[in-house]
Amino acid sequence: MTTISFSKEAKKFLSKLNSADRNKIAKALKKISANPLVGEKLKGEYEGLFKLYAWPYRVIYGFEDTNKIVLVVTIGHRQGVYKK
Repeated sequence: MTTISFSKEAKKFLSKLNSADRNKIAKALKKISANPLVGEKLKGEYEGLFKLYAWPYRVIYGFEDTNKIVLVVTIGHRQGVYKK
């Protein structure tokens, strides 16, 4: 079983969403939980992380295979999700 944990930033973003958008993110997280490699691998400074699109948001996450832990790093719109 894969455990999903959230960064402080991801938790804060989720808390501000309405229930319909939270449900979209929840569906994406179910896919990630079932198969953490379902997302597209990122390159460059985000190498080692994955992205999964949950319209209109992107979920950026990492996966530690040995402990079966997914860390949701950030969630946001495409234009802002990659900014530090």
